[in-house]
Amino acid sequence: MGLLRRPVSGALAGQGTYALSGLVVQVAAARELGAAGLAAFSLGYGALVLGTAVCSGLVGDSLTILDRAEPRIRAGLLGWTALVSLTVALAGVLAATWSHLVPLWAAPLLGLACAAFIVEDTLRRLLEAIGRFWSLPLVDVTSLVLALGTLIVGGLTGPITMTTFVLAVLIGQGGAAVVAWWCLPAGERPRGPWRRPALGVVGSFGVWPALTQTIRPAAFTLLRVVLVALVGAAAYGPIEIARVYTAPILLVVTGVGSFLLPHYVAMRHRGMAANLKVADRTVLVLLLGAAAMGTLCLLLLPWLGGLLTGGDYPVPLAAAVAWTGYGVTAAALLPYSRLALVHGGQRRVLALRTLELGSLALAALLVLCIDGAEVWTPLALAVGPGLAAVVLRQSLLVPMARRAEALPGLEPAHA
Repeated sequence: MGLLRRPVSGALAGQGTYALSGLVVQVAAARELGAAGLAAFSLGYGALVLGTAVCSGLVGDSLTILDRAEPRIRAGLLGWTALVSLTVALAGVLAATWSHLVPLWAAPLLGLACAAFIVEDTLRRLLEAIGRFWSLPLVDVTSLVLALGTLIVGGLTGPITMTTFVLAVLIGQGGAAVVAWWCLPAGERPRGPWRRPALGVVGSFGVWPALTQTIRPAAFTLLRVVLVALVGAAAYGPIEIARVYTAPILLVVTGVGSFLLPHYVAMRHRGMAANLKVADRTVLVLLLGAAAMGTLCLLLLPWLGGLLTGGDYPVPLAAAVAWTGYGVTAAALLPYSRLALVHGGQRRVLALRTLELGSLALAALLVLCIDGAEVWTPLALAVGPGLAAVVLRQSLLVPMARRAEALPGLEPAHA
């Protein structure tokens, strides 16, 4: 029972239910829309995750580190949430109108789904910031039940189309946002006064985490675009389903990361040297855990792969291996990037995370030079976070720890 009360256990449980809710929807898309339909759905879903990452970094990290009880800071956080939600909603409407993935009448529904997705994610981050990790499974299960219910009703009344999935996301995320609001203490619920919001303060701190948070979803989205352009949507579909199959690795890593940020904030008074030792141990545990999960996924692939696709197309073993490699390198980077963020290293983290985008060139070169090499492109993408983890530790965190030991009580300034 003691283990179940630990915050890190709650963070992992919350990330597990979050993973399950997203995984079920993507598996449903794989089975109902086919390989080409899954590729199209993944492009749209990936763009939505990219927009959510902007708000997660700009608002989610800021509300964890800045003083959200200060009225002007709180108003600034609410203002940025509204601005990002509106921007992404409008982008969703324009994208739907331009791409014709859904009928014209459904384009506004896609915009609302985008806004609901971002609001729900922001409320989740607020629950994480106050340590209510065990409320997250209730939020995620609500999203899953409502989304599945929408798909089931849609299937009973006609064929399941992309529009059905848009409705499922809208209803699922909207209901989950209501539950997240209910789970928050009254004093933490978004509220006024709205006068003189500190948009500049929140923006000047949050812009760097926001840009950093977009790196991974941007890399995934650009990889999808590159591969669909080079090998076609039907050929990319199996690679995407391999990503979905190995997604639990990344999601466990991300779950630990959701706990680490407020944990490092609470430990900030202990200094960088002590925090770096904790980060090193966390990296070791995450590396071993990611490798073990990846091995298990690969061993079970012959039995579980067909369940994801309904037997319509195979899940490539090579792609599963490649995505596992990416998950392992991400495990090495996340604790160091979180620690650097808390101790004022936002800009350096962003600069090093751009190595992930640089890895896209390696992935494209692989496809252009070797026939059938598209299944290995996630492994090429893994080069970026692996290098970033090593360079971030050695060039920023270790020198900061040495300065802290040489000058006790002196820590780098942070927001």
